[in-house]
Amino acid sequence: MGTSTHAAPPFRLHRAVGLLAIVASAVAGEYGAGINFVAVQSLSVYPAIRDLVPLAMLVTGLLVLPKVFLYQRFSQVMPRAGSAYVWIGRSLDGGIAFALGVIWWLGLCGSIGFLSFAFGTFLGQACNAAGLAVGAWLLSPTGHVIAGLAAIWAILWLHATGVHRYGAFVVTLFVLILLTAGAIVAYGFLTPSAVFLHLAAARAGVTLAAPSGTGSPSLAAFGAVCALFIFAYGGISAAPALGGETREAETTMPRGLVIGWAVAVVLFSAVAYALFHAAPWWAMLALIHAHKEGFATAPGLMGLIAPPVVSTLLNFAVAVIVGKTIAPALLVNSRLLFAFAQDRLLPERFVATSEAKVPLAGLVLTACVGSVFLIQSAYIGWAIGVVVRALSILLVWLGVALGALAVSFGIGAASREEWARQLRASPFTIPAALVSVVITVYLMSTVIVVPHTKIWFQPIFQSLLAVLIAVALLIAARGRAHARGERLRETLRAVPRE
Repeated sequence: MGTSTHAAPPFRLHRAVGLLAIVASAVAGEYGAGINFVAVQSLSVYPAIRDLVPLAMLVTGLLVLPKVFLYQRFSQVMPRAGSAYVWIGRSLDGGIAFALGVIWWLGLCGSIGFLSFAFGTFLGQACNAAGLAVGAWLLSPTGHVIAGLAAIWAILWLHATGVHRYGAFVVTLFVLILLTAGAIVAYGFLTPSAVFLHLAAARAGVTLAAPSGTGSPSLAAFGAVCALFIFAYGGISAAPALGGETREAETTMPRGLVIGWAVAVVLFSAVAYALFHAAPWWAMLALIHAHKEGFATAPGLMGLIAPPVVSTLLNFAVAVIVGKTIAPALLVNSRLLFAFAQDRLLPERFVATSEAKVPLAGLVLTACVGSVFLIQSAYIGWAIGVVVRALSILLVWLGVALGALAVSFGIGAASREEWARQLRASPFTIPAALVSVVITVYLMSTVIVVPHTKIWFQPIFQSLLAVLIAVALLIAARGRAHARGERLRETLRAVPRE
């Protein structure tokens, strides 16, 4: 008997990672600048949150649960490289999915810029603690840019060697995260606030006195900070982006997502409560206002209360942890561009892979745009990249929830597919989707405008620019499809192979 000449083409991506890499990728995408920098620095943007920052971190993690459930369900029936973009496009609408995907991609590029900026901050602080003269230079705008660029492009090189190397990298960093978080929690809870106040006042030269007023935290500020902390938990999207490169993805991916989320909530909440136990909110706010921001970060606080050797090691560990968060961000964005190209929305070069089965074109483009956001963070401000990222995450979550509702209520042709039947089989799909819609709409309303920020740096303005870019790319893709005699709408309905 002859063999078939119509064998399926080989996968372009390499199915090389397992459960531990999924969990580690989720945690690596989350635990970094969000807890070590943004948690404390959120007081500078929303001071009315007062002492509720740790509670906001915990509440935000719990608010993410409905989204995690939906991601788990979609990963069971459709694990793909483009993750949420593919799910929204097949359950709701391809054009809407692409617009949201471009906003998501732009927001994550902004995140890369901020993360690489924060890497320079923590590395500079670590060098200062170790008595190295280069620390002061690293904390300058130029130093931030040089250190950040080095981190971005070094991690791009790591990606280029293959996804198995990425998996080994995030697993190694996962162990470092657990050790570092454990040390911060221990010192934070064992240190009386009086000790921190005495040491901080002496080292920073700032008078730290408790406010005389008895005002209460603002509910609006609490909601805004929860939306800001979406930046921290948004990294869990790094796990489903491995859908095209995971062994037995239909079972491995859902388990890894839930475990990664649970680990992140525990670590984030424990570290936040430990930090604010040692350092009262009003003291950290006073340090920020006195331009002593170095003491208002996790390693800065530990530098005051831990022995010199321990604080120095923690400083360097945190710098590495913050810098490594660029790795899952590059992964997500490059696979997103790969998914766009699978749907013929981008040129063929973005779906092509190297000998190591890595989409290099997407990695390089993401690194270039992330570098631009790094310069913005260094010379204009870090908060914009964080807020744009938070808004983009919320928009994608909203799209996933609406897609799940559309499939569950039999709206659209996709609801008749087998994967759609499996998705709505769970009785919790509709409740989770409805709760997700309510949560995301509320959080979006609190973060859509950043106080004291020019209009062209507002997240809504930058998101509208992303939509215009998406529309232009969509028109170009339709023109290319028409020239080939194809219908782009049909392409966007078919479930991609990877």
